Amino acid sequence: VNDDSFMTKPIRGHSVRGFVNVIHGCNEHCTYCVVPATRGMEQSRPMERILAECLDMAEQGYREITLLGQNIDAYGRDMTPRRNFAQLLEFLNTHLPETIRVRYTTSHPRYMSHRAIDAIADLDRICEGFHVPFQAGDNDVLKRMRR
Repeated sequence: VNDDSFMTKPIRGHSVRGFVNVIHGCNEHCTYCVVPATRGMEQSRPMERILAECLDMAEQGYREITLLGQNIDAYGRDMTPRRNFAQLLEFLNTHLPETIRVRYTTSHPRYMSHRAIDAIADLDRICEGFHVPFQAGDNDVLKRMRR
């Protein structure tokens, strides 16, 4: 999403924790999910716009930012040049004030990379935690679910 002008200003219901969308939509088309039909295909926001929103939140006193995406690990694969979720975490870690903690949700196990795992483990502003949804059932069930 190269132009955020269509977006409304986020409503933030808490004075310390806030949420920032980094990718909209999803390309997975799991059998039970309506996201691709209701939110469309994946569209990543530019890192610079995400950073600007995070810095604005820091100036307002926020201390914890949760990055949002239906499939956040797919961040940047729709961009030219292509980017990835680990690069976004590294970029934010470099440019955000030390007072900010960053979390994220929701991951898709297929796209979790070693570089993202290392970033989450090693970067000081990124909270050390993995948000990975459980995949219930055996391989046949998961295959029918398109998971």
